[in-house]
Amino acid sequence: MSQTSMSVATPVSHIRLIFLLVMAAFFMDVIDASIVTVALPSIRTEFAASIPDSQWIYGAYAITVAGFLLLMGRAGDIYGQKKIFVAGLVIFSIASFTGGIAPSLLSLVVSRAVQGIGAAMTTVTAFAIFIRIFSEGPERNKALGYLVAVLSGGFAAGAVAGGALTTFLGWRWVMFINVPIGIVTVLLCLRYLPGGGGWLKNQPLDVPGALTVTSGTILLIYGLTNAAALGFASGWSFVPLILSALVLAAFVFIES
Repeated sequence: MSQTSMSVATPVSHIRLIFLLVMAAFFMDVIDASIVTVALPSIRTEFAASIPDSQWIYGAYAITVAGFLLLMGRAGDIYGQKKIFVAGLVIFSIASFTGGIAPSLLSLVVSRAVQGIGAAMTTVTAFAIFIRIFSEGPERNKALGYLVAVLSGGFAAGAVAGGALTTFLGWRWVMFINVPIGIVTVLLCLRYLPGGGGWLKNQPLDVPGALTVTSGTILLIYGLTNAAALGFASGWSFVPLILSALVLAAFVFIES
């Protein structure tokens, strides 16, 4: 990236490294949505789990990523994108480790859900960081284009990586592989990623609004996920969907 493309607060010598760090974190977020799919048969065998139960290894991650995006975007605007981005990397890395050593299906699903929270934190702030450090124009568009390319190609890459890791190292390595990458990325981000970005730092987080939109989104995705497997007539499907509509209506009322 050229010098003219950067914000004046970002040294020229750091811009390429920052670009690679953000891309690495974002790539982990995307491929982890699909990296476990190839490993599911091995996981089911080890934990003697049913197919519907094992699907939550994927579903828990997707639900928390989608459910926490808005909340973490707001948190980044208030507390600064660097803090949320680095905290997300730490959470993601710890959850990857606990998932790798998971003694049961439930503990693995919980780790995947926590992973999703960390991924939501880094995903939403990745775009904000690029918008902040690249000046408006072709260079910013190119940087954001790379993120979109990773978003579209990362799912396929995750399936390939998951298959290779499961075949040669075992399914637990689809989780462990994130740990060293996450540690290195955190350390480099602490050193080189510029702070700032908390342009709403004098405003409150809006806890009622954040809780209602986050819980409403999670209930919506949970209900739709169950509907795909059980049908909309199941109580596990229509009850969360009804609750989601009520909670999201409460969000609209609170914000109005």
